[in-house]
Amino acid sequence: MKGFMTWLNKIIITLILCTHVCFGQTFIGENNYKSKTGSGIVVIEVWADFNKDNSVDWINDLKDCVVYRIRLEDCSELNVKTVPTVIIYSSGEEHSRYKANIMLQLDATKKELQKVINEIVLSKFN
Repeated sequence: MKGFMTWLNKIIITLILCTHVCFGQTFIGENNYKSKTGSGIVVIEVWADFNKDNSVDWINDLKDCVVYRIRLEDCSELNVKTVPTVIIYSSGEEHSRYKANIMLQLDATKKELQKVINEIVLSKFN
């Protein structure tokens, strides 16, 4: 029975890790924000516990970028007033910012954000 429980624990841990890697966003804070946004194309979703229903559920589907989440409480220097807010960085510089509307829903679509990311990628070849 002990061997079975050890095996079951390993399976459960593996499933949890795979779920996070495949479907979860990586959370960052003020202590590593600059290092995480410093190179490449990075998309940050600023969110808050009180607005979980309006999180940007498709953000991990964006291509050619790295996606992180940061809690509103952990990003005071970003001057974010509404959540969700999505910020696109290119090589450490803020490129675009998308804010929530009065209903606390993101006004931008996946297609709009992907278009901006594609434009950034193409601009590196010019």
